[in-house]
Amino acid sequence: MTDIQYIFGELLHLNPIARFLFGHIATFLFFMVLLINFGRTSVNNINRLNKEQTYEPLTLSLVMFISYSILLPVEYSYWFSELRSVYLPNSLYLALDLLTIVFIHRFFKPKSETGKLCCLYLLVALSVNSLLFLLLQMDFLLTYHRLKEEGYWWFWTVFSYGINGSDLIMVLVFVLQKDFLGWYKLSKKVKGAYSRP
Repeated sequence: MTDIQYIFGELLHLNPIARFLFGHIATFLFFMVLLINFGRTSVNNINRLNKEQTYEPLTLSLVMFISYSILLPVEYSYWFSELRSVYLPNSLYLALDLLTIVFIHRFFKPKSETGKLCCLYLLVALSVNSLLFLLLQMDFLLTYHRLKEEGYWWFWTVFSYGINGSDLIMVLVFVLQKDFLGWYKLSKKVKGAYSRP
């Protein structure tokens, strides 16, 4: 039996194994980023760089890898069982993204510019992910309660590009450790504008 899914606006017939693996490319990328940042903390690099500049991105990449991999057993059992719910798995992703945002904002106080940059990019991208998951969950609920017609909707393409784009931005900020979208510079300007008397 094949399973139908819209990915990047295209209708694909994927079996549960392919769908599960395709859905966790970001988890694999966060694991690779964790290894890259771990390599940056080696003795050779730590002598050249500030300690916080190497350990803060490593800590954040560990948090993101745990956040993305914590639901693997739940999702595995979801895809390979007969259990189907209108609330799973998207509401779990929404809750986990919100918990990750709260955790980073509350418990992670970066001191280096690199740590602040990575933290800002993560918070913005996770907020976009949370909003998209919330809107998708609302769409599923409206369709389930027959308040909206079934069938292809343009938001599914926006959702696919938005989620994957946000994940890619988070991975890139860990690898490049640069303000490649200008969000950090913009946040400094906004903070400067509000701090003036």
